[in-house]
Amino acid sequence: MTENAVLQLRAERIARATRPFLARGNRVRRCQRCLLPEKLCLCSTITPAQAKSRFCLLMFDTEPMKPSNTGRLIADILPDTVAFQWSRTEPSQDLLDLVQNPDYQPMVVFPARMLTSNGK
Repeated sequence: MTENAVLQLRAERIARATRPFLARGNRVRRCQRCLLPEKLCLCSTITPAQAKSRFCLLMFDTEPMKPSNTGRLIADILPDTVAFQWSRTEPSQDLLDLVQNPDYQPMVVFPARMLTSNGK
C-alpha cells in the first residue's frame, strides 16, 4: 500500500507537534498504518479501487491523528482522494484551485446530526 493523502496530513501534523497526541485508547498497540489495534489490522485486506467520484477530505487539525478516522480508509481504497487541513480563514491554495477546477463538481457532505432544526 502506498502513502495516501490522510497519512501525508498525519505525517505533517506529527512534524509540527510539540507533544505526543494521546487520544482515548492510546495504550492499545496499534498498526502504524491503519491505526487499528494490531490484532484487528485491515491493511492486508485493503484493495485500492478506481471510481468515477473523487473525494476531497477537509480535516480539522488533529483529525488525521485519530484512530477512528474513516477518511483514512477512504483514501486507502480510493487512491485519487485528496486531503487538506481545514482552515476557514486561511484555506490552502491547492484546495481553492481544486474547487475552481471546471473538471470537478464539488459537493459538500456533512453529517446530518450536526444540523440544527432549521437546517443550518
